[in-house]
Amino acid sequence: MGKKKIDIAPYIIKQSSQDGKFKSDDSGFGADLYSKYGNFGISKNKNKQSFDGGNELETTSKNLTYGKNFKIGDSSSLTLEGNYGQSKNKFRKSDTKGGKLTFKKSFSKGSSIKINEVANALKKASKLHAGQAKTLESIKLTRGGGIAIKGTKFTGVK
Repeated sequence: MGKKKIDIAPYIIKQSSQDGKFKSDDSGFGADLYSKYGNFGISKNKNKQSFDGGNELETTSKNLTYGKNFKIGDSSSLTLEGNYGQSKNKFRKSDTKGGKLTFKKSFSKGSSIKINEVANALKKASKLHAGQAKTLESIKLTRGGGIAIKGTKFTGVK
């Protein structure tokens, strides 16, 4: 039985920003755990906001995150992400729950070559198929899975 690999990445956050008379200070800490079962994250943060040196509003938050990428075949994957968090200040307390599901499909240059082979075969078949061949030749596969057609302004997903 092989060794199971788990990576841990702790971190500390400290930053400050000023926009005119508005000031915001962020500080916190957390850790991300990477395993074959997915990526887990936990964090605790504190945000202080003040306007023109006046009263400060301090908000604290705690967050949990999860993410997992599932490979589907040679050129596709499905990514599952979820989060849960709580934040509170002297005025209110709130909970956050959410998730995201992403499907990714990669295309190879071979797809363009196959389209052109079909177009050439249609040209040779008959005049009736020449129009179909012209349409196929105008298709250009773009990065990200989009299809650009000659004569239109669409250039695909960048």
